[in-house]
Amino acid sequence: MKNRMRKTAVILIFCVAAFWQLLFVGVVAAGGLGRLIHERNSLYHRICVYQQGSVATLQFGRRSPVQMQSQVDLSNLRQHMLEYTTLTFCGLLYNPEPQRMLVVGLGGGVIPREMHHYFPALEIDVVEIDPQIPPIATQFFGFREDDRLRVHIADGRMFIKKQLRSDPAPKYDLVILDAFNSDYIPFHLMTKEFLEEVKGVLAEDGVVIANVFYYNRLFDAEFKTFLAVFGRCQMFLGDYSTNAMLVAPGPSAPTLTVKEAMGQAEVLQRKHIFAFDMLTVARQLQPNASPDSRAKVLTDDRAPVDWLRTQETRKSP
Repeated sequence: MKNRMRKTAVILIFCVAAFWQLLFVGVVAAGGLGRLIHERNSLYHRICVYQQGSVATLQFGRRSPVQMQSQVDLSNLRQHMLEYTTLTFCGLLYNPEPQRMLVVGLGGGVIPREMHHYFPALEIDVVEIDPQIPPIATQFFGFREDDRLRVHIADGRMFIKKQLRSDPAPKYDLVILDAFNSDYIPFHLMTKEFLEEVKGVLAEDGVVIANVFYYNRLFDAEFKTFLAVFGRCQMFLGDYSTNAMLVAPGPSAPTLTVKEAMGQAEVLQRKHIFAFDMLTVARQLQPNASPDSRAKVLTDDRAPVDWLRTQETRKSP
């Protein structure tokens, strides 16, 4: 009897120890993001907001491989915590004085918020499909709408189709496509037919900037699709992230060498005094980048994006 009780006690102690070990591992696996302060399921995402000190982080899902959507230091909103948000400013190297901008995908709102800060006269339309996201960006990430920064709850493609039906159709100097994450790829926002619609709302000297991941074969297909639609496409490669920007200039916008990008960046840095280094962004231009010749153009009836994103790229970009 005593042996049985002793054995039971040992098992209980082992179970308690295992529980606390799993709890500790779970905290560590959260990536040091801090305390979960908000969680909810929407029609499109499982939305998680973490906070550690003054830093707030947005994730869609709680699995450890899920990448961060947004991260903000609320004590210093000018600081870019994630590399991709500074990379999107590469569009200014092609059109340094934009009057109107379209952003597809809000997340924590860092990109439109910071563009609005440095270009207060810029008219910005943000399209976000999930109605739960704008209140979260406002409550936790320092995002604010005003008469020049407006959020539209809609599917990005449907919004652009509606704009094309306007008379006259609006023309955007910068179009930023950022409705993607590592866990979900909305294929209808990366096909040839969709990019043709984007081209319809792009100003002659405008530029399209797409945030993509360059480590899989989907990157090559996206790159080739941009070339098929716009004729020209350049790439800015992340230094310490897996992000890259595909940049498609309009008919009157330039194609840049690294030297030209650096010269434009120097002028922009002096004029706007960015909190980040615009010259570093310019250096990330890869002027000789091209897609794998075996990649195929993505179309509405052929867009195997979920399969392609799981296949490692055959070559370095």
